[in-house]
Amino acid sequence: MKITDVRAQQLKSTDMEFKYTEAWTPSQVGMILFRVTGEDGHEGHCVTWLAAAGQTEDLLPRIRRALVGRDIHDVEAISLELTGRLSAPNAVYSAIDIALWDLIGKHHETPVYQLLGAARHELRAYASTVYYPTIQEYIDLALECRAEGFDAYKLHPFGVPDKDIALCRAVREAVGDTMDLMLDPVNAYDRQGAMKVGRVLDELDFYWFEAPIPDTDIQGLAELTSKLDLPVAAAESVSGGLLQYPQYLSTHVLDSLRGVGDWVGGISAMRKAAALCEAYGVKYEPHSYGTTSIQAAHFAVMLSIHNCDFLELPVPTGILDHGMKNTLRVEKDGTVAAPTLPGLGYEIDEDEMDNLTVRELAVSSGNTLHGL
Repeated sequence: MKITDVRAQQLKSTDMEFKYTEAWTPSQVGMILFRVTGEDGHEGHCVTWLAAAGQTEDLLPRIRRALVGRDIHDVEAISLELTGRLSAPNAVYSAIDIALWDLIGKHHETPVYQLLGAARHELRAYASTVYYPTIQEYIDLALECRAEGFDAYKLHPFGVPDKDIALCRAVREAVGDTMDLMLDPVNAYDRQGAMKVGRVLDELDFYWFEAPIPDTDIQGLAELTSKLDLPVAAAESVSGGLLQYPQYLSTHVLDSLRGVGDWVGGISAMRKAAALCEAYGVKYEPHSYGTTSIQAAHFAVMLSIHNCDFLELPVPTGILDHGMKNTLRVEKDGTVAAPTLPGLGYEIDEDEMDNLTVRELAVSSGNTLHGL
């Protein structure tokens, strides 16, 4: 089946402002809806929150030239072509890859995770917070998440070691041993601060310590990994993705590799990253925080591999689920069940997307500077 069209719509920004440490400036989130259409009338969709409207409009001519008229099953060839053999991935190309996989699943009337080869049919989920200015807000949300069914909770904290230690102690005391806890200061610490916090996390039996220092500090990450008992998770900010991961795996710099699938090349790239991690005996715990489409794309890969423990879901629940008919939700046992609908398994609400649309992004007839 051939691809007949590629379109993109700019959606309204979220009303909520997002920030993930004390030092960050809060910002609203803009979204782009990508549509890849097949000659059988099915559409593959991806709503992404990382691609900019201007960047998307600039790249659409190249994308159309690469996709229109091609067989939908040429997804691997298309992935390598757009991303320069994965040397130059970005959020736009990643969203196209995700939408194409959604189209393939719909064409075959099969969920994507089963097309990839199902390893399981459910997965534990953890609730992933935004930043809050007070410890009590983190505690209140943890208790709300536990009531929803979550038995794991990740804090995006203040980003200040002493304040974060107090926060972690307070949340652990509040939830006891009923929830696994993780900490993600988003690369905010220096080596000394990270070690200080990490030793307390060991004491408090946290599940993992994520992005403690800049991902570029490979020596510092290796030191933390060797000296702390709890797993160190890192490499989320490595924008080059797969081709830059070996340096983190070959010398045991980390225990768990984080990756942003909606930046490093979509489902096609995540499958390769998962296999690479498996070969090195390392967990692959990709960053599934994002829109429903992004959560679903990561979930499809996670359900098709064995070396992943958790699905990450944004909380408060629903904050990034704009324009959807159905969404990922945790069950009372702390898991999320695999989707049963074809493709990614989660459908957009066309009426709501119409309400959210700012404009249809134009496809120029001219050349683009980003590859011809």
